[in-house]
Amino acid sequence: MKYLKKFLLTALTVSSFLSIAQTITNNPIKINIADINKNNKVFFEEDIAAVMPESTPTNPIYPLGLQAQFSLKYKGAFRVNATNSVSNSNYAVGTLAYNPNHHSIFMAGHSHHNAIAEFEIPISLSFEPRAKDIPNAQVLQNYVRALDNIRTNRITGMLYKNDKLLVSSEIWYDGSGGNTDNLQVLNASDLSEKPKGVLKIEGKARAAGYMSKIPENMRSKLNADYLVGWSSVYSITSRYSQGPSLFTFNPNQVLNINPDGNGVINTKAIQVYPLEKGTQLVEGANDYQKNVSPIWGALSRGIYGFIVPNTSTFMVVGSHAGIHSGIGYKIIQQGKTGACSGGCTYKPDDNYSYFWLFNVNEMLTTENPWDVKPFSYGKWRTPFDGRIIGATFDDTNNILYMSISGAARTGEYDRPPMIVAYNVTAK
Repeated sequence: MKYLKKFLLTALTVSSFLSIAQTITNNPIKINIADINKNNKVFFEEDIAAVMPESTPTNPIYPLGLQAQFSLKYKGAFRVNATNSVSNSNYAVGTLAYNPNHHSIFMAGHSHHNAIAEFEIPISLSFEPRAKDIPNAQVLQNYVRALDNIRTNRITGMLYKNDKLLVSSEIWYDGSGGNTDNLQVLNASDLSEKPKGVLKIEGKARAAGYMSKIPENMRSKLNADYLVGWSSVYSITSRYSQGPSLFTFNPNQVLNINPDGNGVINTKAIQVYPLEKGTQLVEGANDYQKNVSPIWGALSRGIYGFIVPNTSTFMVVGSHAGIHSGIGYKIIQQGKTGACSGGCTYKPDDNYSYFWLFNVNEMLTTENPWDVKPFSYGKWRTPFDGRIIGATFDDTNNILYMSISGAARTGEYDRPPMIVAYNVTAK
C-alpha cells in the first residue's frame, strides 16, 4: 500500500499503471488535497471513480485535481442553436473560438457540413437545469461552409486574431497520413468571404488542432505567444500524437504569408507523443483492451489545450472512455443487440468528459518532448450529460467555455450542444 501511494503521488512510470489500473478502480485509496507534495504531482482516485456525485447547475461538482490547482466557479450555460440551408447545430463538431470584440463564440456545426456560425454570448448565463428553459444565444452570423475548396473534412481548431479566424482542419480518414493542407484564414467579420488558399501547419495531424494564446507569464520561457496542438481524435491513429501535444507557433506568420502559395507555418514541438515504442504517453494505449489506463486510451480525445494564466499548467479538456469496463472493436455492448461500428466500451455509459494537467516547466527541462506525463487527470462532470467536444478560453475574464455534445436537446430528434462556462484562475 505504501508503495502504491508513493507511485500515485510521483507518477513514476506509465507502463506499470496499465497493470494496476483496474486494481485502483476497484480498491479506492483516499488521497486528499493535503497530500499534495511540493511538485504538485498528485492523482486523486475520486476523480476516476466509477460512481460519482451528480453535478447540477446550482450544485456543480468540481474535480479534486482541478480544485488543487485553481479557483473554479461555474458561471452558467447557454444554447447555440442555429439553422439555415447550409447547416445547423445538431450533431455539431463543437469546435469553438472566442471573439473578444463581439464577446461571442464561433462554433463548427453539423459534422457533415463543415460550417461555422457566430453566436453572441448572453450577458447573463442560465442556471436552469432543463435545456428548454435555457435561452438560445443570438446568432450574429449564420452557418457558412468553410472547407469546400480543400481536401480536409473535419474542423479541428479555431483562433480569432486581428479580425481573422484561423481554422485548422484534417481528413477524418487519412490512410497515408500524408495530408499537409490544414490551415485557412477566414474574414471573422464576414465568414461568407471565401479564403484565398490553404496553408500547412508544420507537424501535420500531430499539431493541426486546437490553438490558444500563451499567457504573458510563460511567453519568454516558450519564446512564443501562441500554441497549437492535437491528439488522436479521428481514424488512422498512427499519424497522431498519442496524447495531447503542444507546439508553439506565430499566427502573425499566418496573417502575413501569401495564402495563394503553399506557405508552411513553422512550429516548435514542446510536447508530442509519436506512435513509436517508447514515445507514447501510455505505451500501447491505442490498442483495444480490457485494462484501460486512466491516463490515456484508444478512445481518448484531447479536444482543447491552453496554459492557465499566472501558472505553468497546460490544461487539456476532452473525453476518455473504458477505464471501468474496457474497450473492444465491433463488440456488442452490454444491454445492446447490434455490434458497434468500430471501437467502443463494453459498458455504454463508460464514457466521460475528462481533463489532463501538464507542467510546462517540466516540458522545457526534459530531454525529449514525450517525456512529460500529466500530474493530474480525471473526469469532469459538468451539469449536463454529454462529452466535451470543443472549448475556448477568454483570457481577459478567465472564462473557459466548453461545448457539451447533445446536451441542449429539447425535442425527440434535435441534438445541439450546450455551452457551459467556468471561471478558472490561479490559486
